[in-house]
Amino acid sequence: MVMTRVKYAQNTLKDVYYDIILQRIVRDEYKSGDIITEKSLVDEFNVSKSPIREALIALCSENLLKSIPRFGYEVVPISDTTINEMLDYRVVLECGYLDKNWDAITDEQLGQLQKLLYKDYSKPEQREALEHWKKNCGFHLMLLSFSKNAFAYEQLSVVLRALGIAYVRSYWKMLHLTKVKSTANYHKQLIDCLLKRQKEAAIECLRTDIVEFFTPGN
Repeated sequence: MVMTRVKYAQNTLKDVYYDIILQRIVRDEYKSGDIITEKSLVDEFNVSKSPIREALIALCSENLLKSIPRFGYEVVPISDTTINEMLDYRVVLECGYLDKNWDAITDEQLGQLQKLLYKDYSKPEQREALEHWKKNCGFHLMLLSFSKNAFAYEQLSVVLRALGIAYVRSYWKMLHLTKVKSTANYHKQLIDCLLKRQKEAAIECLRTDIVEFFTPGN
């Protein structure tokens, strides 16, 4: 999944250049449709091709770049139309499964969801927008996992990966920041509705959480 990776004491050179290129994509220094070449990066950083190529290939595997043989790597564009279509898909998928599996959700599962939310948002703090998106995704994926449908879970994972960079880019364009402060209010409201067994309110809260994609700190 395209997120801020855990920082280890000894990152490889590939990891270093992966992060550099990723941040340039996030901050719109590399715009949608731009072409990045191995040679330009090798010349800029004065390193061998190997770590640069590995970083570019890794970003291709995340669908952030597209390899164009003998030409370079294109920054994959995601249009507003595509984003809206993916959000609509999420509403149908996630709200539909919450409705379908409502009676099967156990107290133990709700406890797991509460524990995850408390661990991630016990107190408001600024964090990298990609890190916030990762935690947001973890919550939604856990909720969907209660349906025990592996195919639906994987499809949601794919959509969330595609939306990740679009989310951070929108935050950067609106506020020129890469950090976000969130209290995860929608997630807290959703858990409250789940605990009180308020089905319609829970589904509406989940829908609102999804569609307010461009709201800073959502």
